[in-house]
Amino acid sequence: MTKLQYRGVSYDNAIHEQPRAQPVDHTYRGQHYDAPLRHQAEPLNTEMELQYRGHTYHQRRTEAAQEVNQG
Repeated sequence: MTKLQYRGVSYDNAIHEQPRAQPVDHTYRGQHYDAPLRHQAEPLNTEMELQYRGHTYHQRRTEAAQEVNQG
Protein backbone atom coordinates (compact mmCIF):
# COMPACT_ATOMS: atom_id res chain seq x y z
CA MET A 1 0.00 0.00 0.00
CA THR A 2 1.55 3.27 -1.07
CA LYS A 3 -1.47 5.61 -0.97
CA LEU A 4 -1.55 7.39 2.36
CA GLN A 5 -3.55 10.30 3.68
CA TYR A 6 -2.53 13.22 5.88
CA ARG A 7 -5.18 15.67 7.09
CA GLY A 8 -7.48 14.68 4.27
CA VAL A 9 -4.84 15.01 1.53
CA SER A 10 -3.83 11.80 -0.25
CA TYR A 11 -0.21 11.24 -1.23
CA ASP A 12 1.96 8.46 -2.57
CA ASN A 13 4.92 7.73 -0.30
CA ALA A 14 6.68 5.77 -3.06
CA ILE A 15 7.78 9.05 -4.65
CA HIS A 16 9.36 10.41 -1.46
CA GLU A 17 13.05 9.89 -0.78
CA GLN A 18 13.71 6.95 1.53
CA PRO A 19 16.68 6.66 3.92
CA ARG A 20 19.60 4.77 2.42
CA ALA A 21 21.05 1.55 3.81
CA GLN A 22 24.64 2.87 3.54
CA PRO A 23 26.35 4.00 6.78
CA VAL A 24 26.07 7.72 7.51
CA ASP A 25 28.15 9.69 9.98
CA HIS A 26 25.60 11.58 12.09
CA THR A 27 24.86 12.90 15.59
CA TYR A 28 21.54 12.56 17.40
CA ARG A 29 20.92 14.21 20.76
CA GLY A 30 24.63 14.55 21.37
CA GLN A 31 25.50 10.93 20.59
CA HIS A 32 27.68 10.12 17.58
CA TYR A 33 26.62 7.32 15.19
CA ASP A 34 28.19 5.82 12.10
CA ALA A 35 25.36 3.59 10.96
CA PRO A 36 22.74 3.43 8.22
CA LEU A 37 19.63 5.54 8.78
CA ARG A 38 17.53 2.71 7.35
CA HIS A 39 17.99 -0.57 9.19
CA GLN A 40 16.10 -3.61 10.38
CA ALA A 41 14.60 -3.46 13.85
CA GLU A 42 16.45 -5.35 16.56
CA PRO A 43 14.75 -8.54 17.79
CA LEU A 44 12.58 -8.03 20.86
CA ASN A 45 14.51 -8.61 24.08
CA THR A 46 12.02 -9.01 26.94
CA GLU A 47 14.84 -9.21 29.51
CA MET A 48 16.12 -5.70 28.75
CA GLU A 49 15.38 -2.94 31.24
CA LEU A 50 14.23 0.31 29.69
CA GLN A 51 14.83 3.67 31.37
CA TYR A 52 12.53 6.64 30.78
CA ARG A 53 12.59 9.83 32.83
CA GLY A 54 14.08 8.11 35.85
CA HIS A 55 11.71 5.12 35.80
CA THR A 56 12.63 1.55 34.90
CA TYR A 57 10.37 -0.43 32.59
CA HIS A 58 10.30 -3.96 31.20
CA GLN A 59 8.86 -4.76 27.80
CA ARG A 60 5.58 -6.50 28.32
CA ARG A 61 4.15 -6.95 24.84
CA THR A 62 2.59 -10.34 25.64
CA GLU A 63 0.83 -9.09 28.79
CA ALA A 64 -0.39 -5.95 27.01
CA ALA A 65 -1.82 -8.01 24.14
CA GLN A 66 -3.66 -10.24 26.63
CA GLU A 67 -5.14 -7.20 28.41
CA VAL A 68 -6.37 -5.73 25.13
CA ASN A 69 -7.86 -9.02 23.94
CA GLN A 70 -9.74 -9.57 27.23
CA GLY A 71 -11.91 -6.47 26.75
